[in-house]
Order: sequence, then C-alpha cells, then structure tokens
Amino acid sequence: MCVHTDSNIERDTPTVSVVMGVYNSATTLREAVASIICQSYTDWELIICDDASSDGSYHLACQLAQEDSRIRVLRNNRNAGCNVVLNRCIEEARGGYIAIMDSDDISLPTRLEKEVNFLDSNSEYSIVGSAIAHFDNNGEYMTMHYHSKPQPHHFAYGIPHAHPTCMMRREAIVTVGMYLQHKQMQRVEDYYLQARMYAAGYRGYNLQEVLLQYRDDGSAYARRSWQNRLNEVYTYNKAIGLLHLSPILHIVPLRHLLVGLLPRPLYQYLHRRPWQHHRNKQLHQK
Repeated sequence: MCVHTDSNIERDTPTVSVVMGVYNSATTLREAVASIICQSYTDWELIICDDASSDGSYHLACQLAQEDSRIRVLRNNRNAGCNVVLNRCIEEARGGYIAIMDSDDISLPTRLEKEVNFLDSNSEYSIVGSAIAHFDNNGEYMTMHYHSKPQPHHFAYGIPHAHPTCMMRREAIVTVGMYLQHKQMQRVEDYYLQARMYAAGYRGYNLQEVLLQYRDDGSAYARRSWQNRLNEVYTYNKAIGLLHLSPILHIVPLRHLLVGLLPRPLYQYLHRRPWQHHRNKQLHQK
C-alpha cells in the first residue's frame, strides 16, 4: 500500500493529465486509481468522467477525489460512450501530455515516469505506448508486445499502440480533432484516432517493457459483440483508405468477422494458447 504525502498540494499546470472513463466499474475503480496514486512520477492530475453509471462508481470516484486533490471527477447525465467521455476529459486537461487509463486496468509503478522521460527526450514522437500483460481473476496469462516503431501499413492488422498504455502529446490529439463521435466507430475510436494521427504525420513508439496490466476476463469477452465486430471492419477499412495503403489490404479486416463466428470456448483457447506470448514477442519486435 503506497502512501501519498502531498495530496493537498494542487498544481495549476501538471505535466501529465491522466484521463479515465468510468461506466459501472465500482468493483475495479479503486484498484485502478490506486495504481496511478502509487506512481513513481507525481506531477499528474487524474480526470475521471463517469458515464452515467448505475452501480455507485460516481460516488466512489468522488470519495477518491476527496482523498487526493489531484483527482477531479466529471459526470455525464446520460450514457454517451467512450469517445465522448475521453473528449470531455481532454477538454478539461491542463497537462501537455495525455495518459490513457482504463477503470479496470493497473498501471505499473514506473509507467508514467518512463513514458514522460521518453517523450521529453524524443520530440519526433507524439505517442508512446508499451507492452501489456493480460490478466484475469487467476492472474497474468499472456503478454503482448508491439512493434517498437509502427509504420502506417501495420494499421491493416491491428492497433499499433495498446490504447490503455498510451501517453500522447495533447497538442497532437487536439490538432487532429480528438476522438471522433461516430456511431460505426464505437469501441474502435482509439484505433481511428491513432490512424488519423499517423495520417497527419505524427508518429509513435512502443517501449518493450510491460508497464500495464490489462484486465481481459469474461466481462471483456462479453463486450466483443457482433456489432462491435462490424464496427471494427468498417473502421479498419476507413483507416486503410485514410493512410493510402494498398487496396488489397481491405481483405485483412474481414478476419474480425471470422473470429466473431468462433464459439466462446474455442475463442478463449486460441486467445490464451501457451505459445501466444512467444509468438507476439517475435512478431512485434521485428
């Protein structure tokens, strides 16, 4: 248990604004917020936006804000979606760097420090992400590594920076118009934001160290609905066109529909197959 001894000091212009959307996350919110409070890097603010939760998440967030003055809480009157929530947080942000944090994940203690140090030292990059460790109630079961220096063609195959690990320059996000509020891009607005940043000439980098534990359990599987699969195909194809990639790559996103047809037990087996860690590490470090 970490102890924050400076909770009453308010900084007008923190370096990092951590943004967190919350929807019915009462069981995981405290642990997620604690992982930010326990960061080795302390010059941050945490902006939480509750998206009309019905499980007490908002009241818990307010309680956490009372415990640490660096935390601010917003609330939507109706459920609006992740893109709206994150845009509202970014509009309220005072930091030059925007760090994404999901309400059910855990940032490792040096995440913010290492990402700030990277962006401070590498002005040519506007996004920095990291490797992630997938976990559920039984613990960690897989790690994912991403290309150190993603190129535009990588967007045809998947998101090049794991969104909940990302720290981005606020100026770059605002310049491209932040997250689009498009019905057919729900749950993939993070992917399309990165595509638009790359199309505008911004570039990103992935640290190969695991800096975040990503909750990937039964509830995560339930969010992978057929409509979300269709949204993925639509958005990936839009990105392929936006980035002027080879037309033949429009075939690649169809795999999301094929995966959606798999029975849940088979999907989970393939998703957690024992050699997944080594395969991903070899693929993404090439």
